[in-house]
Amino acid sequence: MMPMEKVEVLRACCCVTGAGGTTTPEERELLDRLARQIGVGKASLEAMIARGETDPDFFREQFQVLKSNPEQTMTILIEAALSDGQLAAEESTMLREFAGKLEMPAEDFQSLIANVKPS
Repeated sequence: MMPMEKVEVLRACCCVTGAGGTTTPEERELLDRLARQIGVGKASLEAMIARGETDPDFFREQFQVLKSNPEQTMTILIEAALSDGQLAAEESTMLREFAGKLEMPAEDFQSLIANVKPS
């Protein structure tokens, strides 16, 4: 993935983890790790997390272009959602929305959900 694609995936992860209005410490740990890997600063990450928790339209801004590797992208998003050991209903809904934006067939999405383990 190109650097901007990685930032877009991080923003999407913030949408997924914040879907229920809060981001757990375990989810923050994963987001911090992803941000460090791609060189996103703490202030930028905090802004992304805040939008993910408070702006229900934030997710609509994601994946306007990124569709090069939907399976890899969705795997990262699912890992983020599962990082606290559970998949909340809001997170599941958000994941389905992103799978649709990435034009991932429903059966491929369900297979990923079944096979991705929390990181």
